[in-house]
Amino acid sequence: MPAEDPPVHDDPGTADDPDRSEERLARDAYDELADSYAVNVRENAYNAHLEFPGTTSLVPDVEGERVLDAGCGTGAYTAWLVEGGAEVVGVDVSEEMLAHARDAVPDDAPAEFHQGDLAEPLEFDDDAFDGVVSALALSYVRDWDGVFGEFRRVLRDDGFLVFSTGHPLDQFGPDAPDAENYFEIERLTKEWDVEVPYYRRPFGELLRPLLANGFRLDDVHEPQPTEAFREQRPERYEKESTHPVFVCVRATAE
Repeated sequence: MPAEDPPVHDDPGTADDPDRSEERLARDAYDELADSYAVNVRENAYNAHLEFPGTTSLVPDVEGERVLDAGCGTGAYTAWLVEGGAEVVGVDVSEEMLAHARDAVPDDAPAEFHQGDLAEPLEFDDDAFDGVVSALALSYVRDWDGVFGEFRRVLRDDGFLVFSTGHPLDQFGPDAPDAENYFEIERLTKEWDVEVPYYRRPFGELLRPLLANGFRLDDVHEPQPTEAFREQRPERYEKESTHPVFVCVRATAE
């Protein structure tokens, strides 16, 4: 997901449940954005040359492993995991995004796709996966205790979890004028061709629910732009080399 836009996705909400309504809006937005996003995620410097290398640097060898791509979007990580020898199950809330994800891998690839909401219980059995990768998807989920609890349930013991999200220091401050209280989980909206609601949270709320739901923290990576980023976005290279944009985390199921 490009840094200047919200970091990737529920069943319809109701007037009595504003969180679900906002999640529905995110789903609807990504249904509408799917075609342009499929191109953008491959070509945008923030995706291809900042977040993607940062996140993939934390993923262990996946040869022969069964991996859940949670919030798979248009399938960039699914394709990369398949190329690494994994059997991959991609889940996303947007059917339009899933259509692109299916096109991202060969017809005979060991990959399958399901429409699903990360804010709800996953449809998979306990201990069903060796690893979970969730790239720029969790910003659309308010309750990380619930989603990390589900990730732990579907992971075998010693399975890995790698996720990325917008860096709290990038999402709070002058570039996020609607953010009012760093210590709160706040609902913000970003304008990308359509309005996309998402949640920003303090750094502690990235890690507390992870540790509270049966994971051991292994690594935290704050990626810096690559040389390819400099070539593509020279006017942004210096700033993004000195200010965090994304944070990537690896943990192990205990």
